[in-house]
Amino acid sequence: MRRAAREAELAERQARRDREQIVAARRRAVKQTFARAIPRPAQRSGSTGVLAAKRRRRIGLLAVGFAVVQVLTWAWTPDWGIRMAVIVASLFAIPVVHVLSS
Repeated sequence: MRRAAREAELAERQARRDREQIVAARRRAVKQTFARAIPRPAQRSGSTGVLAAKRRRRIGLLAVGFAVVQVLTWAWTPDWGIRMAVIVASLFAIPVVHVLSS
């Protein structure tokens, strides 16, 4: 009787494992189908040199400076016209500052 119970339990475990493997196989198939359907962005080369690091640092500082100017303007000026003028002037000034900082 104990042997039959053990064999039944083993058969139940095996059936459960088989069901889990079937479900896992279905999930993998669905994931692969979606992965093939979704276009992947092109891989960037990733510049890693000293000049690239300098360029990234300069662009980062420029972005931080832009953000600081915007935050200070929005905090100290209640006038929407001045706020918009500062945004437009900053957007025109960014390329100039970038070139002059080279």
